[in-house]
Amino acid sequence: MNRLTVSLLLVGCLALTGCDGEPGTINTGLEPQTHHSAVLLLSQTAPRQFISTGSVVSDQRIEISSRLSGYLRQLKVKEGDKVQAGDLLAQMDAADVEGAIRQAQALVSAGLAAQKDAQTDLQRFEQLYQRNSISESDLRKARLRVESTTESLNQAQAELSTALAQRDYTNIRSPFAASVVALNSRAGDLLVPGEPILTLESNAALIFETFVPEQRIGLIEIGAPVQLQLDALSQSLSQPLTGEVIRIVRSGDPVTRSYPVKISLPEHPGLMPGMFGRVLFALGQSEHLLLPRSALVERGGLQGVFVVDEADRARFRWLRLGREWPDGVEVTAGLTVQDRVVATPSPRLREGDRIAPPPATAGE
Repeated sequence: MNRLTVSLLLVGCLALTGCDGEPGTINTGLEPQTHHSAVLLLSQTAPRQFISTGSVVSDQRIEISSRLSGYLRQLKVKEGDKVQAGDLLAQMDAADVEGAIRQAQALVSAGLAAQKDAQTDLQRFEQLYQRNSISESDLRKARLRVESTTESLNQAQAELSTALAQRDYTNIRSPFAASVVALNSRAGDLLVPGEPILTLESNAALIFETFVPEQRIGLIEIGAPVQLQLDALSQSLSQPLTGEVIRIVRSGDPVTRSYPVKISLPEHPGLMPGMFGRVLFALGQSEHLLLPRSALVERGGLQGVFVVDEADRARFRWLRLGREWPDGVEVTAGLTVQDRVVATPSPRLREGDRIAPPPATAGE
């Protein structure tokens, strides 16, 4: 009986040696494999693009100032008002100008009277000279007096014209249809020529202004088409706006090392100065290494992929990624052409796992 028990125990131990550490699992001596699809990376041609931020600005922005010295009598507009060409914006005190006009008018009247008297005297002197009653010298003096009074009259008339023009300058009008965006003076201020009174912007001449760094400015050409995305209009626009490079300012900022670039805008009722946006410049074509997004694995905030080596084993590799494209993500470092990567790695995939192709489905 004891011999039988010992024999059964020996048989049981031999049976257990054919199992691995997990109950019910038979060790066949074959290494387990994971079934994953591998993707062969190829270089693809894609457009080279550059994105720069900027704002909508008015191409017609001017500061309205006075041409005369004097007190600002009244402002006819407020910030935000829309004005048309010729509309009255402000009035200056015209008391001094009106006084100059009256003085010039008096000089003109006196000049006309003096000229009329000189011409009458000349006619009389010519008759006397024909009768040999006066000398040629007296006649010449009469003629010189006519010329002198005529010159004085012309000068007085010029002063009157200047005074009348200055009266027009006291009424400050808009040079074009625009919006009032800033008031720089108040009624009662003493103005000097050139001092801004208010600022106008035309909504009919809107452009997009951006600043391109010096490394890229040589790639931008006048007339090049661009695409524009404006955050304020993103809800109402189904596709980006199209524009064209119209001006490149060849004088850069010495601090930011960037150059102003002006871009035309299509007509749109929602466009307003100050709107923020982005412009996309097309810089030609270039070769890119694109990776499917499904292949990316994130570890510790960094991203990488599992590469299948020559022995069909998974090797994790960190990546440096570039721009995102509709077909995938650009890889700038970490992979090369002809690398095989696991297209859709499972969470259980580990370093060194053997990769086998997925099993064929029925009918294949």
